[in-house]
Amino acid sequence: MNEKFFKRSPAFLNPELLSVKLTTLMTIGLLSCSIQQSLAQRIHIDTTKKPLKTVLKQIEEQSGYSFVYDAGIVENTAMIQISLDEDGIQAALSKLARALNVEYKIVNKTITLTRIKEKEGTILLKGRVSIDDLDGKSPSYQAGVSVAIKGSNKVTSTNNAGEFSLEVPMEATIVVSYIGYKSREIPAKDIGKNLVIVLQKSMDYLDEVIVTAYGTKEARENQTGSAFTITRKDLDNRPALRLDALLEGVVPGVEFNSQDGGTNSSARSRYSTRIRGESSTVGGTTSNEPLWVVDGVPLYTGGTTNSIPGMQNSISPLTYINPNDIESVTVLKDASATTIYGANGSNGVILITTKRGKGAPKLSYSFRTGINRRPSSHLNQLNGRQYLNLVKDMGMVDQLGKIDTTQDTRWADVYNRTGFTNLHSLGLSGSTDAVHYFLSANIYDEKHTIIGNSTKRYDVRSNVSGNVGKRLVLNSTLAASYSKDDMFNPGNAYFQYSPLISPFGPNGEYIERDPNGGLLQGMPGLIDQNEQKQATAHVLGTLGFTYQMWDGLVFTNLNGADFTSANEDQYSSMYNYTGSSSNGEAYRGQSQVLNLISTNTLAFKRTIFKGDFDVVLGTEARKEERRSVSATGSNFPNDYIREVGFVSTDNRLGTTSRDKQTLLSYFGRAGYVYDKRYAINYTYRKDGSSNFGKDVKWGTFSSIGAAWTVSNESFWSKNKVVDFLKFKISYGNNGNSRFNSAYASGIYKYDSNYSYGGNSGTTMTRGVNDGLKWETTKMLNTGIDFRLFGRFNVAAEYYRNVTHDMIDNAYVSMVSGFRRTYQNVGKMQNAGVELSINAAILQKENFNWNATFILSSNRNKVLQLNEDIDRVSGNTIMRKGYNSRSYYLVRWAGVDPSTGDPMWYDLDGNVTKVYNTENRVLVGNSTPQYYGGLTNYVNYKNWNFSIFFKYAKGGYYFDQANRNNGLDGLNILSGNQSIDMLNSWYFPGQLATSPRLSNTSTSSIMNSTRFLLDKTYLELDNISVGYTFNSGLISRLKLDHISVTAMASNIAMWTPYSSKKGSIKNYESLSKQFGVTSGSVVDNTYANMLSESSRVLNYSLGINIGF
Repeated sequence: MNEKFFKRSPAFLNPELLSVKLTTLMTIGLLSCSIQQSLAQRIHIDTTKKPLKTVLKQIEEQSGYSFVYDAGIVENTAMIQISLDEDGIQAALSKLARALNVEYKIVNKTITLTRIKEKEGTILLKGRVSIDDLDGKSPSYQAGVSVAIKGSNKVTSTNNAGEFSLEVPMEATIVVSYIGYKSREIPAKDIGKNLVIVLQKSMDYLDEVIVTAYGTKEARENQTGSAFTITRKDLDNRPALRLDALLEGVVPGVEFNSQDGGTNSSARSRYSTRIRGESSTVGGTTSNEPLWVVDGVPLYTGGTTNSIPGMQNSISPLTYINPNDIESVTVLKDASATTIYGANGSNGVILITTKRGKGAPKLSYSFRTGINRRPSSHLNQLNGRQYLNLVKDMGMVDQLGKIDTTQDTRWADVYNRTGFTNLHSLGLSGSTDAVHYFLSANIYDEKHTIIGNSTKRYDVRSNVSGNVGKRLVLNSTLAASYSKDDMFNPGNAYFQYSPLISPFGPNGEYIERDPNGGLLQGMPGLIDQNEQKQATAHVLGTLGFTYQMWDGLVFTNLNGADFTSANEDQYSSMYNYTGSSSNGEAYRGQSQVLNLISTNTLAFKRTIFKGDFDVVLGTEARKEERRSVSATGSNFPNDYIREVGFVSTDNRLGTTSRDKQTLLSYFGRAGYVYDKRYAINYTYRKDGSSNFGKDVKWGTFSSIGAAWTVSNESFWSKNKVVDFLKFKISYGNNGNSRFNSAYASGIYKYDSNYSYGGNSGTTMTRGVNDGLKWETTKMLNTGIDFRLFGRFNVAAEYYRNVTHDMIDNAYVSMVSGFRRTYQNVGKMQNAGVELSINAAILQKENFNWNATFILSSNRNKVLQLNEDIDRVSGNTIMRKGYNSRSYYLVRWAGVDPSTGDPMWYDLDGNVTKVYNTENRVLVGNSTPQYYGGLTNYVNYKNWNFSIFFKYAKGGYYFDQANRNNGLDGLNILSGNQSIDMLNSWYFPGQLATSPRLSNTSTSSIMNSTRFLLDKTYLELDNISVGYTFNSGLISRLKLDHISVTAMASNIAMWTPYSSKKGSIKNYESLSKQFGVTSGSVVDNTYANMLSESSRVLNYSLGINIGF
């Protein structure tokens, strides 16, 4: 071969031939460069409407190309409005061809435009679909809109640019539809080329869209599951730092309560959220909290009791989310809605969706300022006069020592102040054909009502999605916040100290001891000497994409991270009692939590046989890891050096802890809605969790739901009384894997107490249980939805949830070598009804009145306990056949009218004057009979008004605050007494509510039903009024609007026994002695006992400016 080649080489290397060939190659290269340069020439055409010929001429001038086209193309499109700013002629021609509905071909420097050939009797429709949310923002192009030929199964959907192409018969009718928006039917022959179709959001209650797990959408008209959505309107004008405080009374089945029980045990109260009751054991072995999901990422909200490990004060991560950035909140409650979350769905799921950009660019600034005050109903104590006279009546006035009997200190006023709240928010949102964006920055500043407490939060958010071509969308969200909390916890000091003691010394300084030398703990002077603060950085972000593989088939990838780093510093000064014995003591703690998640889903939607079919398949991997470290140090050289590292190693002590959980999941959901009459769906999920024993690491969960919209049947006669009627039912199961990862593998303790050979050792304090199984909840939900007179939308549901294999720290045989181990111990049931009524009471051109009424009722019962052994925890008990939060107390029988002695009932119901814990019985529970809320919205022209009430009937609350406070004269010289002591017994025959005063007897204050309060209440929770300026001067200032809103929250609370006066009216002389009138409050009720931090009275003024 080589020989033949060399024989031909001389001809190939002939100089003349070589010159020709090189010249040819250079010419081709130059021509190629010229073509590429022409193709790459930037083409720019502004948006001004102009003749098509002018547009073509401008392109020719900018590109160097010339056009050849059929005259009919110009005749059909004489004028055109198109914006071009493209890199190269190819991109410009593609966009132009879409606009003209033509094809193009490039030969040399000539561009030929030709009409797209159509089949005989058919036309090729091309257009774009945009949606209008009627929110004042410009319509935006929407992907996934269904474009179908009416009466056939031929359908297509729009791409990321809102574009569609469909070949249809000339006489056909096109149906354009998208869930939550009004469908449009358009004759094909009336559709012009380059049609832009706008779908307007439906304001019909039945068309409301419920977005459930992994982007699945249901219209309320055919919804099978139990899911309730609140929107931006419901969140506006509610001045609250945290989102969970806004849900009670607004969402059926949701309760929000303080976990402190009136003990003031922390400078920051912890709260609990419950959906359809308590589903697990008492004491926080497993979590009863719902799963919170923000933009697809599960949010870490603390341990099983909402406490943050490694922190002395637990501040909920829910406070790091700015409510102004939230677009909607959806609460999922039944199996059909929650099973797809499997191992974490049994307590309900709360989906938080933050705002997205849409329409023309909008810049907004809002400012809210307000004052915070102590609630109008609070714990009532004796004033100075009342306290002194009580001491005199007990014959102890001579024992007051150096106490100034003329003093009258209201300690609540010493520790409480008028606080303030300021919130600045700046937002930018909008969209183009290529990108949707929402950006915000916020500053929150609060001075709490309790002195020494403040919160500052700085947060930013970026939600951006961009189209890459017609099928790929890149999505990203990023929220970052930094919070600083200064804390001071006075404990119970402000209602325990004697009103005859002044808080100030002779030089105006806060005192630490009373005139008799008694120590006063938690005095305000500690704020300046001690230190207690916490700083937290929180970042939550997602990155992913959606890819439209073909019509109706979409692949979605989501990768998310939730990271929290909290640092806490405490110092007890050597110059006061808190640190004097240790010569100064410091604590430093840090807790970091990283939650990673990766989800991949494949979703398919198609219209089949007059019905809408959808299926979602997916996988999910998740890892949650926590690391905590803390150190304490004492014996500091002075009070200015407060770092643990500056003390000797002998005075330092450090500790660490960590927790890790991994999950792997496979899930799927399929649904079908036939002719808007029959709906059915099935959900399946398989979860593997590292939390469980090696024998039961995998759990399987499934559910099925169905709905029948009777009013869409042909036999249903259209009428004005009931124009909508639907029945629904669902059944399935899901789990609860949220508990300590060491429960199954055992718990070890490393301590010097277990030393061996002079070295610290380890011992196992909880045994291994490889068979520890999931808590599994089986859920049944039924419901009926109907509408009356076209105005009143009613939804009623009945549910029954049974939790199997509840986990508890149970006693085991000592033969095992352990006293306790974590086991599956029994079953518990929650059953109840929920009712919501959404009423459009009055709808006029300039006046609208809408109202929402919510009612919920839950009944809890323990169905099974291992060996039927009761589980007692403090004042509550779990017993088979009863509420799991039943109170277990000795029954109070009142006061003996003849002697003033306290009385109780024994087990047989006989009255006794001897207190004995053996006489404890079940005496009710904390679950209310029913609870809910009523909201009214009124709009008149540019005015808006809203008012919100909450209520509850029944249930009991154990009055720990009054129990801890001074009662019945015991230790009266050491502190104040409750106002209830004005109803103490004084003379034979008196029907008093409190026994005779005594400084020695303790039996009357022992735990009993005396301290159980009825939780029935009605609360005026929120009221707001606002006005929007959007014309006149506003327009001249080039502003979109200015809105001003005044609001108030936690305004007043009533209880049915608020006017109870006991027997104080029966003895005029005592009334005069204590300064009590017929209008005085002389007892503390449930309204006085509630955690004050959850009921801070707030008055606010807000201004929103749209540019």
